[in-house]
Amino acid sequence: MERIPKPAQQAAEPPKPPAPPPIAAMDLAGWAGEDFNHRREALQVAVETAQGRARVEAQIALVRFLLARAMDEEGRAALETAASLSPAPDQRYALRILGDAFRALDREDAPDDNLFVQLPAGAMPDHTVWRSAALAPTRWAAAKEGLPIALRRLLDYPADLRSRLLTTLAAAADEAGDSAALNLIVLEMITVDSVGMADGRLDYFRGRLAELKATPDAALERYDAAAALRRGPFARRAEVRAIELRRGLGRLDEDGAIKALEALRFAWRGDDIETDALAALGGAYARSGRTDAALDIFGLLGRRFGATARGRDALTAGRTLLTAVLDRLEQSPPGGLYALALQARHGRLVTLADNPDGGLRRRLAGLLLRDGYGLEATRILHALTERASGPRRAELGATLARALIDGGREGEALDVLARTGGSGLEPELAERRALLRADALLGDGDTVRALDALRGLSGAEAARLRAQGLFAAGEWRAARTAFAELAAEREATGAEPTAEDLALQGLSAYLAGDADATRGFGAAERARLAGTRWAGLLDALTPPPADGPLRAESVERDLATADALGRLARAWKGTH
Repeated sequence: MERIPKPAQQAAEPPKPPAPPPIAAMDLAGWAGEDFNHRREALQVAVETAQGRARVEAQIALVRFLLARAMDEEGRAALETAASLSPAPDQRYALRILGDAFRALDREDAPDDNLFVQLPAGAMPDHTVWRSAALAPTRWAAAKEGLPIALRRLLDYPADLRSRLLTTLAAAADEAGDSAALNLIVLEMITVDSVGMADGRLDYFRGRLAELKATPDAALERYDAAAALRRGPFARRAEVRAIELRRGLGRLDEDGAIKALEALRFAWRGDDIETDALAALGGAYARSGRTDAALDIFGLLGRRFGATARGRDALTAGRTLLTAVLDRLEQSPPGGLYALALQARHGRLVTLADNPDGGLRRRLAGLLLRDGYGLEATRILHALTERASGPRRAELGATLARALIDGGREGEALDVLARTGGSGLEPELAERRALLRADALLGDGDTVRALDALRGLSGAEAARLRAQGLFAAGEWRAARTAFAELAAEREATGAEPTAEDLALQGLSAYLAGDADATRGFGAAERARLAGTRWAGLLDALTPPPADGPLRAESVERDLATADALGRLARAWKGTH
């Protein structure tokens, strides 16, 4: 009887760590106490007199008090002190929760490792409040989900903390352009009776709400009311916004806006509002054509504020200013130096200020390509492509390949297209990449593979590449026919043929021995080739005169042909 082998034992999976316990309710009003000085003194005495675990508990109570009073700097220092007292695991968890609350209060950029974001909120309203506050600066759509619960729970919070959290939510709703949510938050802000609402922030956000509702006169009334306080960042921010709004409404010209913003810039030097004032001033400089001054302001934002606590606000302001500068440069004629100066002087700051999708750097790369600085443009596109993934990587790879082909770097373009491809691309993008590959193969001298890559592709661009491939292969008659068909197709669509296509069509006819087709090029083609490197080609291709006595006219024509060939040779030499 055969023995049945025992099945191989599977390795036991390591036990999963237990899930963190849910976050308990917070008695923030009790933590804050009725009398600030008495409560703080009592907590400090408890910390000094307690020992062991009780001392850690006393320090945690002090941290809770500072959180309830919205004293974030003192709270972070108290957290560090508590961590140095060797807390027990449950005490470390309580400190972690308090630390994540302070991070939300400080509008941190990366909330994904915040416990209020990681753990499900369930029916706990305090958890919902801090989850919304943590998500609001960067992920407003997710933060907004718990907004009704958060606003109801905030009614029971101490006034200073409530004011801070409502301000965080209002700023996020304003940035997202969510007028409905901002209206709910402003209604809650009206009910707050604290010093924090006496600095103009309520009028400022009511002005922002009026702007979102397209009532500029009401917005100006609110901004002027906030600015009249003359103290606090929101009063000053309202003054900047009022200047910008009056300029947009045509009630203040560009020079007047610049003078007003320059006065504010120096009056508030070092203040919290300076980043906003600088960005608004730089935007005014850019719109008025003072691009050098705008670039100086952009650099100043990064140098002065990039490494400070206001670095994020400075980068946000810098992003607004950078957009204004790029708008101005795109309206200017090609060939300037400002795009190159922006990349050379402030390339690192442009990277920091840009959005995650790299849209501003792509615009800068486009300007550099337009102005003839292909090397700098391809460096930017290379960096964007390497950090991208999926269809966006394929699209950036196509843009980079086009720039490399135009710069005569077809081999690099083929490598980029090979590294950035993928399945499941949109048909339009897939066809665009196939055309780029054929163009790169053609420029790299691989005519056979280029023609093969064009199989199944239609459209004017595919027809042009196919005609150029036939010309490069020495198939003169086929090339002549292909260029003629391309010209007819473009005439049908009203598109203007390129000088290169016209010249290659004429050369194909000449090399194919088609004298009639060569003579068919008339004054229209001559005018289209004027000013290009193909100028004079038609004179050079003029058939020789019939045999017979030498005449002065024929000598003059031969001399003119020789001169045209000389001009053509000089023009070609100048382009390489």
